[in-house]
Amino acid sequence: MEDLTKHKIFTMEETKREVLLAAAMNKFAKNGYKKTTTDEIIAEAEISKGLLFHYFGTKKDLYVFLFKYAYKIIMDDYYAQLDLKQRDVLKRFRDMFLLKLKLTNKYPAIFDFTASAYYEKDPVVSAEMQEYSNLLYYDVRKELFKDIDYSLFKPLVDVEKALDVIVFTLRGYSESQASPEKRCNDYSKEHNKYIKEIDEYIAVLRYAFYKEVN
Repeated sequence: MEDLTKHKIFTMEETKREVLLAAAMNKFAKNGYKKTTTDEIIAEAEISKGLLFHYFGTKKDLYVFLFKYAYKIIMDDYYAQLDLKQRDVLKRFRDMFLLKLKLTNKYPAIFDFTASAYYEKDPVVSAEMQEYSNLLYYDVRKELFKDIDYSLFKPLVDVEKALDVIVFTLRGYSESQASPEKRCNDYSKEHNKYIKEIDEYIAVLRYAFYKEVN
């Protein structure tokens, strides 16, 4: 992954930079890529259009940078808090799910932007967003399966396929609860329901693949 800190936006004074990036995320999250204008962004950020295009040559450049920047903030915090010493992969996945809920509360504006970007259909940016999302997915998956305890699985279980089923189930559940109309505030009201339901899915997976249910 590229080092975003080398982008020239980081030569801008920090407070102005954060105001600009927050304003752009807010506008894109609210209106989508196509309907958001650079005039709206510079008005909210209180900078000139020339300055915006000095740092980002096009609206697309700004959007793509924001997407990568948003995920960097989230994933840096995510990996800092995720306990990879937990070798039970199902417990690790539960911890991961709870951490995601926690981070949505910590970074609501960022999650609103990344959620809107996930559903973005404008071909100018959608293919690049999808490609980057896929890279992130495989990076996360690789981390999650590091040093797990294979001895927990039943002897005749194909562990690699079981891991695929676990990922597909829990990822599918998350995607089934998502909606382009929902914002972090909507999700936060449902946290207890999500935890209850994810625990039910994990119990089924544990029964299906593990030697002992505990």
